[in-house]
Amino acid sequence: MISPSELLSIIAYCLFLAGAALSFQSGGSQSARLMMSAAVVLDMLMALLPSLGILPPMSHPGVNKSLVMCGVFLGLLVWILFAIALFLHHHPEPYNALILAVEILWFVDLMVFLYAVHR
Repeated sequence: MISPSELLSIIAYCLFLAGAALSFQSGGSQSARLMMSAAVVLDMLMALLPSLGILPPMSHPGVNKSLVMCGVFLGLLVWILFAIALFLHHHPEPYNALILAVEILWFVDLMVFLYAVHR
């Protein structure tokens, strides 16, 4: 069974995909950047709130901690690359390349994390 935190993380990724698609079509419009930023903030909240004690942590027996740590590293990399992309939004080629890299890394991050928790 999928937890609410996992569901919100998936929703955040889908929101980012929608924002990225809009960004590619509109040349990095402000509304697309805001949509992607909202998705990244939601993902950050889903990652940080359990450590602050606001949401219960996902407790699944048999969690592979090394895969979870790999997912955490990929998540941090996603956030950093997205921040760099925001600074480069006036330069279309590197901006689009970074947004594409964020899409791919976020997908890998989500799959690694879900595999680590549900295997």
